[in-house]
Amino acid sequence: MRIAFLHYAYVPVIGGVEFVMEQHAKLIAERGHEVKVICGSGAAAEGSRVTVVKVPELYPSHPDCAAAHASLAGDRVAFNKLKAKFLRRFRTELGDSDLVFVHNVMTMHFNLAATAALAELAGEIGGRVRFVNWIHDIAAINPDFGLAGQLEQAPMSLLAQAVPGFENVVISPERQRQFCKLTGLKKRACPVFPNGVEYLRLFKLTKPVRELVRTYGVLHRDIVIIHPTRIVRRKNIECGIRVLAELKKSGRRCLYLVTGAPDPHNAESSDYGNELKSLIEELGVEREFLFVSEKFKVSDADLIGLYTVSDLLFLPSKQEGFGLPLLEAGLFRLPVFCARLEPMQSVLKHNVHLFDLDDEPAAIASLIVQGLNNNTGYQARKEVITRYSWERLFDKKIGPTFLDARRELS
Repeated sequence: MRIAFLHYAYVPVIGGVEFVMEQHAKLIAERGHEVKVICGSGAAAEGSRVTVVKVPELYPSHPDCAAAHASLAGDRVAFNKLKAKFLRRFRTELGDSDLVFVHNVMTMHFNLAATAALAELAGEIGGRVRFVNWIHDIAAINPDFGLAGQLEQAPMSLLAQAVPGFENVVISPERQRQFCKLTGLKKRACPVFPNGVEYLRLFKLTKPVRELVRTYGVLHRDIVIIHPTRIVRRKNIECGIRVLAELKKSGRRCLYLVTGAPDPHNAESSDYGNELKSLIEELGVEREFLFVSEKFKVSDADLIGLYTVSDLLFLPSKQEGFGLPLLEAGLFRLPVFCARLEPMQSVLKHNVHLFDLDDEPAAIASLIVQGLNNNTGYQARKEVITRYSWERLFDKKIGPTFLDARRELS
């Protein structure tokens, strides 16, 4: 499909709408569609599959836009001239599109000549080109703009109506309530498409960790456990494997990350590693357990990333000299589940859950589940990833609605 986006600006201009458009355009282009952005200011990122077409007059601070708005109080010559110019340009740039997403231009008063031109164009070609009014803000109901007495007369009146030829979507239930009240639309004709987050960018992960996250679906697992350790017997990794198996039995989708790998040059480490791999196979958790260092050598920066994407620190050691990972976990706000032995039970006082080394794996698994259920930080992160990650929003909502079938919202 040929898909176009239109807004006053695009990245690298900084703004919420610009960032949302960037994510939409990127996700759609990655799925093989031809994507074009029409904007007054902005540029395509290096290596981007998105084409950016600049129409300078679209930017609200352009002199022609200011002149057009000023003329609305008089002869409207400058307004009509700019509207006609936009109409010609938009016919050229959008006429061969299958789908056009217009962000905010139909509900904000920053460039009314563009708003009016798009309304006319949708009336002309809306039968074969699908126009979507993507509503972030609504000037007509915002008292800060003081437009209440100006909304009866065109072109300002376009901001207070459901423009023919456009489908309408909003970013929140509150915007839905406001736009439906303003225009008389039913809620089903103005569905909510929330904004999302690109968590991989926010986390600033190293390339190896980013690839691991994508390959293993790390952030879509229910529980991600980090065990930063070398492969030595006193670290009691077999306890973690047995607890992992119990968590899997309970229906949780888990991943257990051990930062070290068996050392092939150390006979004891190699033997212990082979024993662990046999236990992993025996308990059927091959897809849930990972020796990270078998994938890449873990640097300090990688370790930071692994802590960032993990949900808890697990330390079942039979003996420790200090328990430094507890301090690291504290800095990353990770809950700690560790064996009740000194010195670990006195290193950190908060967010630590203790178990005895002779506790049954099922009991330790229950301790983990209960601890995470009571951890609001863990719950908030899972909620964000489940409901607001751009990938999930695209696959569950945006793609099926706009790309999988050319159906009208009604």
